[in-house]
Amino acid sequence: MATKPVKFGLFGNEFPPMEAALESFRRADRHGWQFLDLPDQIMSTHPLGMLTAPVPSADPAAPTSFYSEAWFGSMEMCAAASVLTENLEILLAVIDPLRRSPAVMAQEMMTLQHMSKGRMTFAIGAGEEKQFKPFGEVRTKPFTRLEEAAAIWQTLWQSGGEPITRESEFWPLTDAIFPIPAWEGGPPQLLFVGGGPRIQRLAGTVGNGWLTYLPGGSGNDNAWLADYIRGIREHAEKVGRDPEALRFNAQVVTVLAEDDKTAWELARHPNPGWIAVTAASIDASKTWEKWGFEHPLGNFNWAQDINPMLATPERVAEMTAEIPEQVTDFALVWGGPQRVAGRVQEMIDAGINEVSFFNMAASAEPEYGRHWAEQISQVITLLGGEPLRP
Repeated sequence: MATKPVKFGLFGNEFPPMEAALESFRRADRHGWQFLDLPDQIMSTHPLGMLTAPVPSADPAAPTSFYSEAWFGSMEMCAAASVLTENLEILLAVIDPLRRSPAVMAQEMMTLQHMSKGRMTFAIGAGEEKQFKPFGEVRTKPFTRLEEAAAIWQTLWQSGGEPITRESEFWPLTDAIFPIPAWEGGPPQLLFVGGGPRIQRLAGTVGNGWLTYLPGGSGNDNAWLADYIRGIREHAEKVGRDPEALRFNAQVVTVLAEDDKTAWELARHPNPGWIAVTAASIDASKTWEKWGFEHPLGNFNWAQDINPMLATPERVAEMTAEIPEQVTDFALVWGGPQRVAGRVQEMIDAGINEVSFFNMAASAEPEYGRHWAEQISQVITLLGGEPLRP
């Protein structure tokens, strides 16, 4: 089976000041990154007060590939990236289709496809409770709604401006007119996010592939990862689609430093530690149990339970100091360039063909962001990619 070339991207700056965030997009384009990953969030994944901007204080426009507690709007930042960059593919990952109506999203998504001249991809998930309950939103039948929203987008995008009437449990269309013409190169691409057989089917039959975060999305099990990707390819083949055209994107949780010793010290900081606690997998407590450890938060599921009010920073520091070393090792891709490249290569060997790097080292020590471009360029080169041009 042929192997697709691997693409490398980074997490975009979506935090204040706005001028620096916009300049970081231009710089990422000049540096030679292949895509920019801009997620849709309102509240942080970390308890309130833990995260600051992951950039050196003297260089707030540095594209260091992580986030802070403050989030600018994802659609708006994608629009900015569309007009400020020329070469970057733009990935909005992850966004849910439950808090916006499918018709509104279809309009926004096709607008961005025109604005970016065909560079948009949307990674679609079933949402996190922290985006819903605190803001008065209700998250019901999330995966059924996700599948139905995608069907409505496709219906509107393919309507050619003709009135559409379509039954739906959630969003029936009655003489609905979608007059935006399709982008000449096709609609935005869709990656489906999550696990289980339903997402596996949708990724192969409806979407252009699948997105996950690693190591947590596989519970650090690359055999499972390869099998899941194989299943997506099989679904594509069954409906006459080319499995070789599918995209398999991994947001890789990386603690990268100049050497393994420094990286390990950064990995044991509470900010990366919180990811090892909450995002060892979607069902983090079950994964800790599989690894032989009791989870400090009891029965914990990311989508249902993650919340910035879950603990105080002081409690997190106590909790993460007690994380077993094996859990840190399994849940985070840590090390110097050689070690990090080795872990990522295992993911690529399992079928991943796009890598979006999360720079957890800068979450632990923002000033460490000044080393990111040089160090990650070494990783990319070791993986067979072109070095960056910072």
